Amino acid sequence: MDIPLWILLVPLAFIVAFTALFLFFNIFHLARYGVVGRGAIALILVYIVSYLFVFVLGVTALLDIKWTETVTLRDILPFTGGSSSSFGL
Repeated sequence: MDIPLWILLVPLAFIVAFTALFLFFNIFHLARYGVVGRGAIALILVYIVSYLFVFVLGVTALLDIKWTETVTLRDILPFTGGSSSSFGL
C-alpha cells in the first residue's frame, strides 16, 4: 500500500491553524485584559517573534522534502520476515 507523503501535510496544517488561533487568542487577551505598559507590549512582541521564528524554521525544514513521493508500509513498520511479529508484512 503506497501512501503519498503530502498526506502528512494535512494534520500539520490543522496543527498550524490551531496554534495560530491560539496565538491570536492569547494576543487578544494580553492586549485586552493585561496590564497596559511597555512590558505587556514587549511580551506580545516576543511572543509573536518567537512564533514566527518557529514557523519559519518549520517551513524551511519542510522545503527540502519531495512531497510527491510515496512510501509503503514496509518502509515505515518494522519487518522481521517471520509470522510471529505483529508487524510482519
